[in-house]
Amino acid sequence: MRPAFIQELGVGKLDLETLASALTGLGQVRLRAEKCIRTLSPWATCQKCLEVCPVDGIELQNGRPGLKECRRCGLCAVACPTGALEDPEQTHAFILARGQEIIAATGQVIFSCTRGREKSLPQGFFMVPCLGAVAPEIMVALAARGKTGFRYRPEDCSACPWGEKGQELFKASFAWAQRTLAALGLPHDRLVQGTTLTPAPAPKHREGQASHAAPAAMGRREFFRSLVRGIKVPGVKAATPAPGPGKKQAVFPGERMSILREALQRVRFETGYPTRARLPLASLELAGPCYLCNICSRLCPAGALTLGEGELRFIPARCNHCGLCLAVCPQHSLTWGEDMAIEAVADEATFNLATAREHLCATCGETFQASAGATECLRCYLTRNLPGPG
Repeated sequence: MRPAFIQELGVGKLDLETLASALTGLGQVRLRAEKCIRTLSPWATCQKCLEVCPVDGIELQNGRPGLKECRRCGLCAVACPTGALEDPEQTHAFILARGQEIIAATGQVIFSCTRGREKSLPQGFFMVPCLGAVAPEIMVALAARGKTGFRYRPEDCSACPWGEKGQELFKASFAWAQRTLAALGLPHDRLVQGTTLTPAPAPKHREGQASHAAPAAMGRREFFRSLVRGIKVPGVKAATPAPGPGKKQAVFPGERMSILREALQRVRFETGYPTRARLPLASLELAGPCYLCNICSRLCPAGALTLGEGELRFIPARCNHCGLCLAVCPQHSLTWGEDMAIEAVADEATFNLATAREHLCATCGETFQASAGATECLRCYLTRNLPGPG
């Protein structure tokens, strides 16, 4: 009889051949094409994954990214704004849970890359492929719970095959996290970096007193589910159906923004933060007339833009800053504006970007619906601005 956890996977007979086939590809990150904005629109120009990959292991195939080599540094998973790339064994959720577990046990967590000089590190350390593989939202979330450190040694980066790009990404993430913690009013020593960081001694428990360490971040069932989820197994078909005509693109809520939002709510509950505090994240604003054509709201992969009752609405807490809305707007009426208010993200507030009003087209004389400031209908605007044949 098969073990219960194997039966729970929803997979039939798991012989050696089937299992070997299922495990193919586990030595690299996974690419979920349906999350990539280049799959959603030919107007998308994002190539952050290509730019950050230190081994040039990602290439564009018919305008879409494809994996040709992977050494699992984890940088692309942090650079990708939509979560289209992910290491199944080092997900953002796993890094967060493991970090929380260490903080619960020792009071702090110290990250160190696997290419450091030490072969083994004491309790309190968290080994990651590269410091750049830790997303800035996770840095904030962990620092909101306890002291979070990074053993950063430039000499280790200079000797590492992906050191330069990993170093740049880590520095950018760390700086962003520090600015966010400062905006929240948290002590600067909650998030530190250094060459000689050492973990605090584990708290001693009285005899018979239970430890308050968090449970394991990934149990046996969760581990095996992570192996099978998203992998093509013979006899098992798992696919995300493409939206039909007139249907909205599938929405994938941003995992990292959810992590950040929960961290903000935790800080607000425990210590509070300045009333008008803002995140170092740009909000979306209207820079020109909006015809409420529904292109941006239909394609937004995170569901941050919605259209209804003659209004285009924006939900900052869902925005992953992929920039697809800016790229697909026919009038280029969307732009990045002021930094987001922390309260708006913590409360998942909704803001009105545009409201439909009736206008008279100055070119053709017909009435049309658009936001304030529009002088001609969308048809005349596109006819005038789009290049003709030849």
